[in-house]
Amino acid sequence: MSDEEPSKVEEERTEDETVAGEPTEPSESLLLTYAAPFFGVLLIAAGVPLAILGGYVVVQDAFDLCGDPDIEVRALEDGEQPGQTVETVEFDRLTPAEQEAIREAIDSPLGEAPVQDERMENQGVLSDGAIVTVDGDRYYVRIASVNSCLQVRPLLFPIGSVAILVGIAGVLTPPIYRKMAGFEERMQRGRRR
Repeated sequence: MSDEEPSKVEEERTEDETVAGEPTEPSESLLLTYAAPFFGVLLIAAGVPLAILGGYVVVQDAFDLCGDPDIEVRALEDGEQPGQTVETVEFDRLTPAEQEAIREAIDSPLGEAPVQDERMENQGVLSDGAIVTVDGDRYYVRIASVNSCLQVRPLLFPIGSVAILVGIAGVLTPPIYRKMAGFEERMQRGRRR
């Protein structure tokens, strides 16, 4: 009797290990264990910048994150020359918006002010820096930041978000696969008993 029992147990083990339709095929295992998480990570890596750019485009106008360029003004000492190639520009040659920004920057404790104009006629000269005389005082004037609006399609946000969600599902595939395979094995063992 004792010799028959171990052989029955061994037969049951071999039957349980080779259950028909069990999702432990080598090709399925490699695909679900390695390929799905790899492509999931790639989707997450591609989706994050897309979602960030698309979301930024949507909120940049609401939070006033782009638009008018800022002009920086610094008073020059007598005889000071900021550089050999710095041009001297007459104050009257500047547009009214540029003149107003320079006057605001002079009065500002930070020495900066935005130019309230969609297009700056003297942007090229002021980008490199220029010497401007205002009311007899010389100032070094340059564009501190352009603050141009980002021009991408807002549709990138939902595309990026979907890519991230699909990527997370791909990364979570192996643990879910293992749980489901274990559950199926337990169910098939329960049916045989």
